[in-house]
Amino acid sequence: MITCHVDSPKVVMETCERRGIFCSGYHASQATLAPKGYLTGAEWNWEGVYTDFVKRFQAGEKLPNLVRGGLQAGMVRTSPYGSAVGEVARQQAEAARAQLMVGTFVIYKGPLQSNTSATVIAAGEERVQTDLRLESMDWLVAGVIGSTK
Repeated sequence: MITCHVDSPKVVMETCERRGIFCSGYHASQATLAPKGYLTGAEWNWEGVYTDFVKRFQAGEKLPNLVRGGLQAGMVRTSPYGSAVGEVARQQAEAARAQLMVGTFVIYKGPLQSNTSATVIAAGEERVQTDLRLESMDWLVAGVIGSTK
């Protein structure tokens, strides 16, 4: 399964489809680019953010420099599931989504090592979706080949 965090995932999705690899999109549904292999994706939902900005502007309030939010805040939504996603996987994904909606889903739990053998999350530590430390990750998990530099 391949995913990407890029502004234009078209080439990635189409290449996965041609090669028979499952994929997930970003920013908007990419299902039409990979009808057999597209699983789902994360979509930004800017309507609420822009509406809030307009209301703040009209009220003479300063606009924030940083806006954070996820599924629970309505800033992100999931794309519809593709045809390759079976019922059991859909149920598991919806269970994880429910945890994200109430803020209890643990993204990472230690012990977790980087691919350079450094301990990046100690045993017993957890990172939930609102943990600001996730905004500054500069490591790759053990087993991943590559570098962040």
